[in-house]
Amino acid sequence: MRITCPHCDERAITRTSKRPTPVFYEVYAQCTNPACGWGGKLLVEFATTTSPSRIPATDVRIPVDRVSRRVLLEQLNEC
Repeated sequence: MRITCPHCDERAITRTSKRPTPVFYEVYAQCTNPACGWGGKLLVEFATTTSPSRIPATDVRIPVDRVSRRVLLEQLNEC
């Protein structure tokens, strides 16, 4: 994923990140443009599943995307 500065649109780099839960990251970024100097925190969340894991973790709950859900149900009905 390429992150760009919200102010000058130059490239921003990840300085550090934290993962408080399996589906959520807090990413600290810094603009590479020295004339800008912006730094901040991004919140990244796994929002939907489009293809289920073959080895799902029991404590992870990511909703299945509506379109993917329909396709998966159709595939199950064919069996």
